[in-house]
Amino acid sequence: MKKICWITPECFLDTDYYIIPFLCKYFNIEWYVLYKDSIPNKKELEKLDSISNLKIIFYRQEFRMRSIKTLFSDYTLFKTINRKGYDIVYAGMAGFPYFHLLSAIMLKRSKVVIAAHNVNTPKGAVNYLGAKIYATFVLNTFKNFHTFSLSQHDLLLSLHPSKNVLMAPFMLKDYGIPTVQKHGLTTFLAFGNIREYKRIDVLINASQDAYERTNKKFRVIIAGSCSEWEKYQKLIKYPDLFDLRIHRVENKDIPNLFGESHYFVTPYQDIAQSGSVIVAINYDCPIISSDLEAFREYIHNNQTGFLFKPADVEDLTGIITNILLTENADYERLRNNIIKVKEKEFSPNTITMLYKNFFDSL
Repeated sequence: MKKICWITPECFLDTDYYIIPFLCKYFNIEWYVLYKDSIPNKKELEKLDSISNLKIIFYRQEFRMRSIKTLFSDYTLFKTINRKGYDIVYAGMAGFPYFHLLSAIMLKRSKVVIAAHNVNTPKGAVNYLGAKIYATFVLNTFKNFHTFSLSQHDLLLSLHPSKNVLMAPFMLKDYGIPTVQKHGLTTFLAFGNIREYKRIDVLINASQDAYERTNKKFRVIIAGSCSEWEKYQKLIKYPDLFDLRIHRVENKDIPNLFGESHYFVTPYQDIAQSGSVIVAINYDCPIISSDLEAFREYIHNNQTGFLFKPADVEDLTGIITNILLTENADYERLRNNIIKVKEKEFSPNTITMLYKNFFDSL
């Protein structure tokens, strides 16, 4: 049985949490969970204590990412990993600027697998230029990669044809069962950390335009933390349309967000891939999304949701208007189609075997 060192930064914890228990049937995994201030989702992680072939190790990185002290912290981590002699080291493409500079020097690259959540850095991402340079270095330097979508898989191979690339989708993210029922009003949801490239302004403006055209009541939930909410707040002309929850969304709150909502809306201007779409699929929620390649893998227009011109207010307004004027007549059909996609394409056993076959080949 191969021994895997699995390194997860806090930002990717909800991705790795769902696949690791399945992989422990085939591999001995020591899971390093990196954190800064407090152990994230400690209660959820404690639930995995009884799983055979799994050891969870919490590793604190208490300094700013660009602090020279972080360089020494990363060095200590990789020194420990080398001493333990793992067969495979799996790590996300994170840790700018030192993490993978050091891993490339200290680890055997042929045994390292990089989880490439973003092969192309989304425009508007935090520290866009630095993130892009860092990603370019990682993609040029390492051999083995894991992408979570076909579009990212194909993009990586088009840029680097000689790389060894696994394509295995996200496991469905299940945060529990909703304890609320849907509101009488048709409800649209946007949730997650609010960043410029996610274009929440498009959702706000399109919702207000649809209201002006139809004069029909509906609800838009916007949930997530935002460091510059004031600029979005200024756009709101009809406060009664919006249910604003501008703070960090805790995992325990996610089921009821989808329990309340009919549609999940992602009006992004750019994206490599979106884990939040996987959450929507898990909760059988039709998706209204920008027509970007990363979304087209999951959203079939007028079958499991609706696609519109990326970040286009007028196009999104038309979709919302049509839903309101038809009294949400297509909702159950779209929802049933989502359920079929979930059952066919996101089987845990199918996804697990993709990982297993790839790791066995290394």
